[in-house]
Amino acid sequence: MKKSTIIIIVIAVVIFLSAGGSILWWVNQATIVAQNEFGPQAALQKYEWFIDQANAIAKADKDIALFEQKRVDIETQYDKTYGTDRSKWSPSIQAQYNQAIQTGRDDLIAVVSNRNGLVKEYNAQSEKFNWEPFMTRSDLPQKTFSDYVVK
Repeated sequence: MKKSTIIIIVIAVVIFLSAGGSILWWVNQATIVAQNEFGPQAALQKYEWFIDQANAIAKADKDIALFEQKRVDIETQYDKTYGTDRSKWSPSIQAQYNQAIQTGRDDLIAVVSNRNGLVKEYNAQSEKFNWEPFMTRSDLPQKTFSDYVVK
């Protein structure tokens, strides 16, 4: 065999092995990604995330109801104690009342904002093709408390 033929054969073998190695590397990477995204451990983690998130949203919904009731209770308490005609209240009582109502309103807005953030994250994950199969609810939670108007 000629020296040039041997060199060409060696170069062809090296190119073939390099191409084969690259193809095997890509296949291996695809297998790793599939395992990380769809394997049993990933499936369990995604399923648990949806359960935890749905529970957090449900808790936030209950917290909103509690904070709304707290605002009503403040108004009721002041009306019982000082009367319903607020123009007859002393300036210090009006200031206390306004502070209590504002604090209740701020707390309520914070809880609503937190809840809306949880729902936004839940909905965003449920739209991903590799998360959607693990979603625990067929009906997405209401996106926001848009019907809610702070008085």
